[in-house]
Amino acid sequence: MENYIEELVGEYYKTQGYFVMTNYWIPFKSARNRTQKGKEQNYQAQSWTDVDVLARNDDELLIIQVKATINQKKVADKINQYFDRVEQFLKDGYTPDGKTTISWWTENCKIRKIVVYEDKHSPPSYKKILTEKGVETVFFGDFLKDIMNYTESKIGATEGNAVMRFLHFLNEQKLLSSRVEDDKH
Repeated sequence: MENYIEELVGEYYKTQGYFVMTNYWIPFKSARNRTQKGKEQNYQAQSWTDVDVLARNDDELLIIQVKATINQKKVADKINQYFDRVEQFLKDGYTPDGKTTISWWTENCKIRKIVVYEDKHSPPSYKKILTEKGVETVFFGDFLKDIMNYTESKIGATEGNAVMRFLHFLNEQKLLSSRVEDDKH
């Protein structure tokens, strides 16, 4: 499913010289419990999750998840679990088929885990749960400011992404205020 924030974050990193993939689906095993014929059973089940944005340049690999809000401890814990799963998948170095190597994604680079959130009112206590595990938290408005500055500096609209072309058009026609208010977050 397309998400405008994922698209814009991906485009932002493309303008910064990153190779970008969005909505990359990966497998993982999850522990599950069930009761069958009166007996508790624990088992491993195959599940899937998608990486919202993967961005790679010469020095780093960015694993980016987009969230509307980080407003509960269980949301922060699930985000941490998500990043653990994705990082393990990438370190294993194989595509979902288990045969094709993708070890180049993680070779000779720093891995950064980033969650981009939309709600500026996400409480600092829940964001702290993430930062304590090495996850960067970034307010989407900060990306939007940089994207708008980028579209202001462009002459002509050569971007291949429809959203970026549309923002450039709106900016060029003076139909959009290019200044995003600074918010304390």
